[in-house]
Amino acid sequence: MECSIIRMEQVAKLLAEEIVEKMAGKQGIHEMESMMRELVKEAANRGLQHAIEQGEETSESREVNCPCGQKAQFVSKRSAVLWTVFGKVDYQRRYYLCPKCHQGQSPLDRKYGMVPGRTTPTLASLLGVLGVEVSFEEASRLAERFLLFRVSDNTVRKQTEGYGNAQAQAEKEWIAAAEDEKALQVRERNLEPQPGRIYASLEGAHVPLQQEWRELKTLCWYQVEKIRSSIPRKHHGQSTGEQSDLQAKARQYHCDVTDAEQFGRLLWATGLQNQVDTYEEVVFVSDGAVWIWRLVEKYFPEATQIVDWYHASQYLTPIAEAAFGAGTQPAKQWLTQTRTDL
Repeated sequence: MECSIIRMEQVAKLLAEEIVEKMAGKQGIHEMESMMRELVKEAANRGLQHAIEQGEETSESREVNCPCGQKAQFVSKRSAVLWTVFGKVDYQRRYYLCPKCHQGQSPLDRKYGMVPGRTTPTLASLLGVLGVEVSFEEASRLAERFLLFRVSDNTVRKQTEGYGNAQAQAEKEWIAAAEDEKALQVRERNLEPQPGRIYASLEGAHVPLQQEWRELKTLCWYQVEKIRSSIPRKHHGQSTGEQSDLQAKARQYHCDVTDAEQFGRLLWATGLQNQVDTYEEVVFVSDGAVWIWRLVEKYFPEATQIVDWYHASQYLTPIAEAAFGAGTQPAKQWLTQTRTDL
């Protein structure tokens, strides 16, 4: 987004003047930076309020169209609250009520896709990212530290679960489409093969859910790209076990707490979404779990299956100990060399 350099300079000078005045002899970039953050947040909050209110296109209209076909009449100007990345924004907009269907509306809210009392999509996405990375309580604390205002852990939970529900619904629709015979026939006729290779990895991990342990199954579709040889890539501090010139990109994760058969439907559906069956080569890199290998054989029988280095190397230590003795130098040497070879 391009802004007027002259206006930006004017804003910058005003902020600088305010900071110098507030510093009042205090020294240190930390204090200066903290004050600037607070000022910028407050200025952006008020600026967003003014920008929203100036977008009112019905400032002189006494009535507007109602979805029922009648005319909604102007009632009054009403206050509303919106939670944004700059904090709580209060704004005023015109409110209309239909005398026939008795439905109220605010054209300004509809214009900008705003829901009073809710979070904006930008703030919701940030909270959703935090909510899947750490606990809701910790996400709330981190949000306050970065955004400079308090967001309750319940708000974080709502946004995170909202994205989860949306993803679950999308995957449900993908599965239905992937099992629709007519849709698959149409898709087959329009397929165009593409060169290259696509990868996938599947994994299962037991997690505690409501006083019981269940297996969380995870799938990742990805591609790879070359990296500069000057960038080190290490596995738990050691250089063995990873490609020296490749790294994953365009990763897409899908997971569910379900049985293997149901998860296989998700594997197939997401595979079609990624056009996996059009690639020259499909490679699965996973551990040795039987359910994984069976699902791949069922849905992508032409794919190459590889046991990943980390899981395969776990079997080497017992062999080294049995052959040379636990903790002996020959065992260590054999283990290091064999891991490297593998």
